Amino acid sequence: MAAINTRVVRRSNALQDWAYGRRFRYREVMSTGRAPLGPVLAGATAGGLGALTAGLSFGPTRKALARVLPAPGDGPGEDARRNGRFAIEIHARTSTGRSFRAKVAAQGDPGYAATAVMLGESALGLAHDEARLPDRAGVLTPATGIGMPLVDRLRAAGHTYEAAEVPPTR
Repeated sequence: MAAINTRVVRRSNALQDWAYGRRFRYREVMSTGRAPLGPVLAGATAGGLGALTAGLSFGPTRKALARVLPAPGDGPGEDARRNGRFAIEIHARTSTGRSFRAKVAAQGDPGYAATAVMLGESALGLAHDEARLPDRAGVLTPATGIGMPLVDRLRAAGHTYEAAEVPPTR
């Protein structure tokens, strides 16, 4: 989701009059660990995703891949949706050298159950939290169009959203 998330985060910053700073930078990466096999796993992951993207870009290989990939509308079963989970750890460093760590987590398959909760709570926030919504209009991001009312709703629905400064190491 990095290709989409980076654009959403950067747009949120711009829509909030550069609340994160004009020099703010954002990127997403996936850790493959520090063990000797980490670089091998990173290369395999990048190569596999690149090959899949290339394969889906051409008719003949797309047709062959369609035989082994899930069909549109297919997804995990009820047990997988219920028992899935995700946890994201976010590390941030300011231009002054302060460090922060945030955690985002939820129970439920991230592509189906957890996303459905996020969408549902977004709709409920727009419908019922009008007095608490930011005073904005236009093409907005969740942070700029719903903001903290959405965070509050998602926490109440069992999602985790935490952030704290990391003390400096000496």
